[in-house]
Amino acid sequence: MTGPGWISRLVLDSPTPGLKQIPSVAGLVLALLAILLVPGVEMSDPAWGWSGILIVVLATIAAFLLPWRRIPHAWTIALPLTTLMGFGLFRVGTGGAASLFGALIILPIVWIATEEGRRYIAIAAITAIAALQLPYLLGEASWTDGQVLRGFYSPFVYLIFSAILNDLAHRSRLQIASLSSLAEQRASLLAEAEQQARDLAASEARLRESEQFNRSIWEAVVAESVIAVDLRGQVVAWNPGAERMLGYTRDETEGKRYIVDFIDARQLVERTAEFDSSIDPINDHDHFVELISAAREGYGDNAEWTYVHADGTNIPVQLSASPRIDLTGQVVGFIFIGTDLTQAREVNKLKDEFVGMISHELRTPLSSILGYLELIRDEAEEPLTPEQLAYLAVAERNANRLLSLVGDLLFTAQVEAGKFPLERQTVELGEIVAAAVESGRPAAERNGVNLAAELPQKHVVVDGDPTRLAQACDNLISNALKFTGRGGSVTVSLTESENEAVIAVQDTGMGIPAAEIDGLFTRFFRSSTAVRQAVQGVGLGLSITKAIVTAHHGVMGVSSVENEGTTFTIALPRPLGVRRAVEVGGNQMNEESTE
Repeated sequence: MTGPGWISRLVLDSPTPGLKQIPSVAGLVLALLAILLVPGVEMSDPAWGWSGILIVVLATIAAFLLPWRRIPHAWTIALPLTTLMGFGLFRVGTGGAASLFGALIILPIVWIATEEGRRYIAIAAITAIAALQLPYLLGEASWTDGQVLRGFYSPFVYLIFSAILNDLAHRSRLQIASLSSLAEQRASLLAEAEQQARDLAASEARLRESEQFNRSIWEAVVAESVIAVDLRGQVVAWNPGAERMLGYTRDETEGKRYIVDFIDARQLVERTAEFDSSIDPINDHDHFVELISAAREGYGDNAEWTYVHADGTNIPVQLSASPRIDLTGQVVGFIFIGTDLTQAREVNKLKDEFVGMISHELRTPLSSILGYLELIRDEAEEPLTPEQLAYLAVAERNANRLLSLVGDLLFTAQVEAGKFPLERQTVELGEIVAAAVESGRPAAERNGVNLAAELPQKHVVVDGDPTRLAQACDNLISNALKFTGRGGSVTVSLTESENEAVIAVQDTGMGIPAAEIDGLFTRFFRSSTAVRQAVQGVGLGLSITKAIVTAHHGVMGVSSVENEGTTFTIALPRPLGVRRAVEVGGNQMNEESTE
């Protein structure tokens, strides 16, 4: 490294004025050693010489002892200026203009010139002139001496030297600032990298833990079969529950078999035909996903299917199909969760047989009781008192209620046994809905509920059993009236489209918790709101209504907000003849009447 570069580096990197003062002190010490040790080198005027030394010493003491970190930086320039004057006096005392130690002046000039700002170049030059002219200013030399030119020529050289140093110092500062910024950025990036490494290690640990946890759960599920497939229905994962239920190992299925291989072929054909008669799922595995359109749309499909065991036996299962999502949110397959219904069906069969038996046993005595109550009421020879008539009315009302309950139990038993009779005919839905609304009006008036009907002007025709459809409407209206408080409203509407007719029963009642909606159509199910409000019922109405709608190839829906109300809908398919009439734009009323 060059001399000026070394000096600049020392000045720039010194953290305190004391360290910046060291070169001047070192130069003064060398000068004193030369005076003491070199023959012929001595002080010509000790008074000025020692005065200069004292000034430099005082400046050095101030540089080291004063709290410069708390003093504005601009004040530190006083130290090299003072030192410069001290060297000027020392030069006066060691020969004046001819002194050997005039070069010491350059040391504080370096300090001054390397300060930030162009003004310090002028300060360095002016103070150098002043220091070099001290022998003439103090009268120690004659102005006519030819050496006087040194007091002007040397500062001119120092001016050039100071300008170079100032520029080098400025560039050095910029470089140091850039390097410092890069170092800070590097340190920041290094810290971020270290943090990311720690986060990555933690994430990997959590991922391994999560994978182990998921694997443990996967291996622990043995009561249900869990089968994951790709978009074509090919098996990609096969859990121990599927192995136990179907009798195939993971090696025999994953990547080799399709989900349709384990479903009863006849049922698959029948179910597929309901969606699209052109689909042949037995010959084309790709088409099976058409049967789970609900899962494609992003919500689970839940239906009863029949699995076929490896030994050929059939297994009834409740099969839930849900989409399998990758990290980008794309559907990459489906997950099928199957619950064996064999034992549940056996239990339900025994329960249905018991219910049917009890219902038959109860219907006869109940009919007899109602008959005798009617005979007592109609007794003309000994008329009953008003109080007795009131008692009799209570007995009749409760007997009729029991008889209605027995009828519902018998009906549900018929549904479960597959002996659900329908007397199909062309039905005008508007008449059935209007009659159901009129039947419910007395109950609405007793409960203080506004019951309204919104019916279209034209006829809405479907193919169905009028008695059962009327029963379904009665059940929904009765339900809505029971769960709607005084001052509320129940609106029954009928609308139609090209393919279906929709009956909607909307109330402003207590609503149903979202978590309980899936169980609404289960036999004997009662919502928590019904239990809290002590609403009478045994939980058969909705299951019966659902069975009636399903038997008519319809769809039943429900939407509810707790404490705001509930809407039940019945969507029934319209006869093919009516659809054609709509398509060709003919006289719909005439077409319907000819059906």
